[in-house]
Amino acid sequence: MKIIHVHHHYWPVIGGLENVVKALAEGMARLGHEVHVVTSTYGAEGRPREEVINGVHIHRVKSIRLGYPDLTYPLEVPRGILRDADVVHGHSQNSLFTVEMIREAKRLGARTVIHFMAVDSFNDHPSRLIRLLAPYYGRWSVRKAIEASDVRLVKSFRDMEILRNRYGIEAEYVPDGVDEGLLRKPNMAVEFRRKFGIQGPLIVYVGRLHKLKGIDVLIRALAIATKKEPSLKAVIAGPGDQRPYRELADKLGISDKVLFTGFVDEDTKVGAIDASIALTLPSVSDHVEVFSLAITEAWAREKPVIASAVGEIPYRVKHMVNGLLVPPGDPKALAEAMIALVQDRELSVRLGMEGRKSVFTWDEIVSKLLNIYTAR
Repeated sequence: MKIIHVHHHYWPVIGGLENVVKALAEGMARLGHEVHVVTSTYGAEGRPREEVINGVHIHRVKSIRLGYPDLTYPLEVPRGILRDADVVHGHSQNSLFTVEMIREAKRLGARTVIHFMAVDSFNDHPSRLIRLLAPYYGRWSVRKAIEASDVRLVKSFRDMEILRNRYGIEAEYVPDGVDEGLLRKPNMAVEFRRKFGIQGPLIVYVGRLHKLKGIDVLIRALAIATKKEPSLKAVIAGPGDQRPYRELADKLGISDKVLFTGFVDEDTKVGAIDASIALTLPSVSDHVEVFSLAITEAWAREKPVIASAVGEIPYRVKHMVNGLLVPPGDPKALAEAMIALVQDRELSVRLGMEGRKSVFTWDEIVSKLLNIYTAR
């Protein structure tokens, strides 16, 4: 089967959705399918426009960008590749690049698939300008994606409900997976603690350092929690500007209780999760929580999650079943959840083991998608 994946970013750009597309494309190529990725040149300056990596044919097309990555518009369309495809799978209807490529693939007669993500999710965005203007773009992109797609997928039950209730369409649930090796990897907590010289209970955050991810809420919560649990520390692992968060920790007098690792390799990330009592995800907006791979990774290591009730999170994280839910932007509630798991290790273990039941591997997800592609 000739399969095309479409998104405005691909490797060497590293991010949640970029990693998802890479895992799917390479997984399908390993099974012997002819797999292509159509993407923009953004983030890949210096790389060839056409290359093959791990069996995946990559096509980078000239594009323009209107400020935000989602507003990337293709100036070229590889019609020959799209026309001959058995299926063209676009990732995120919020991506103008994806929508335009899928629309063209539909005109050329290809079978088209769209993975809808963060549908109508701009209403709680902290930026007043985005709250004002982005919903119009969001509704337009959803409608165009519906028109251009033969198959509609979601990785969020929230998005499934919105598509059904607001747009009158059904979509199939296909979440993200994890590598099989993550389930088999030995516990790496000791190595992580030795590497960074850390003792005592840990809370870990894994992801981008972005204002919508609520890192400031986490730091304020830690300042509250350490008044009752002075040995508690937080590990913040991921790329982004650390400066404002370091300054906040200094201001609150807890700079010695926060470890910023920056971007880390896979083993270090797994070690941080293994060494922790729980993964913490204090996001403040629906828009950034479509399907948190960090949650899946924590559950794969049998760790519970403390998370804000935004986006898809309350559909996956069930309070006192596989994690703890807290209101977004509430440091006091987050601190209380941290303290609860520090003081009740048996609860932490039980919640983490329950979360493990919800984890799928990439091989399972690839198999499911291939069945969807061929169903009529």
